[in-house]
Amino acid sequence: MTTPAGWYDDGSGNRRWWDGIQWTAHVVATPQPAAELPSAASVPAPVSTSDADTAIAPFAPPFVLPASNAYPGGLPDAAQPASMAQAVAPPSSTPSLPPRRMSVLGLIGLILATAGAVLACVPALALIGWVVLGLALTVSLVSLFFRQAKWPGIAGISVTVIGAVLAVAVSLVSLGLTPSPQAGDVPSAPSSPDSDSSARGDEGDQGEDPADIEGAQMVSFDELAVGDCIPLFDYDEDEISELPVVPCDQPHTDEVYFIYQAEDGEFPGDDALLDSAWNGCVAEFEAFVGVPYEESVLDIYSYQPTKTSWMRWSDRTVHCIVFSYDEVTGTLEDSAY
Repeated sequence: MTTPAGWYDDGSGNRRWWDGIQWTAHVVATPQPAAELPSAASVPAPVSTSDADTAIAPFAPPFVLPASNAYPGGLPDAAQPASMAQAVAPPSSTPSLPPRRMSVLGLIGLILATAGAVLACVPALALIGWVVLGLALTVSLVSLFFRQAKWPGIAGISVTVIGAVLAVAVSLVSLGLTPSPQAGDVPSAPSSPDSDSSARGDEGDQGEDPADIEGAQMVSFDELAVGDCIPLFDYDEDEISELPVVPCDQPHTDEVYFIYQAEDGEFPGDDALLDSAWNGCVAEFEAFVGVPYEESVLDIYSYQPTKTSWMRWSDRTVHCIVFSYDEVTGTLEDSAY
């Protein structure tokens, strides 16, 4: 038989609501009647043994709450001691979690990404920057698989992507600012006399031993003078010590038009000395030929000291040579070509 819902004494002197299945948290205090002296009229008459056996027992709930005065899962009674109430209070439903540790690997990836982005935006160090960016991306991705703070790895990946985009943009801008060769621009200095000889075609005595050229006289560099005419010939060595010189009324292609001494001091390096010689020769071109270098059909190259001759023999002499792509007869001075 199911006990119907209602207010029942829960055994603690209070009345608690029974919902038909279990006790609830709703409690009301049972009023205590004022103490009165019993009167003779209120004293019940003795009940015989036969009447007691037939008396109906009062209703009692299915069970009585334990001594803690709290129904299962309910709140402690207001009347019980504070220590008892604290003992039966339910624990906090949300346990505090320990804070996550900082990701050292993620921080390393973030630092590498920043350094790589800066290096990749410098044209001279772009290759190193790209390598560092690739390493930073790998380290940042790996850091995400550990149970640590994720934000350093995510930040490293973001900086890597942004750095790569900036590096590509800088490269495109650099390429866009590089001027393309235009007609009339001053060409770069030749790297060696041999490259100039091959550029002038197959005419003349190219391929012939300079000493076998008709009318040629082998002259060392320290004997060369302005106005000496030189036929076209092959340069078999990177370093030469003498040149064939022919009379200028004989077919030739080259002519010495200016000689000067480079600034003394330590050897500046082959490239730096070549650039200096080129600029010096261009500056004196118009005074010899009669027209500016940019307007002339003629071209130039130079002989300058090597590191060995600079250090061993204190060679500082720079020879400026003007040449024609076709054989000429006569001097090129004041030719206005």
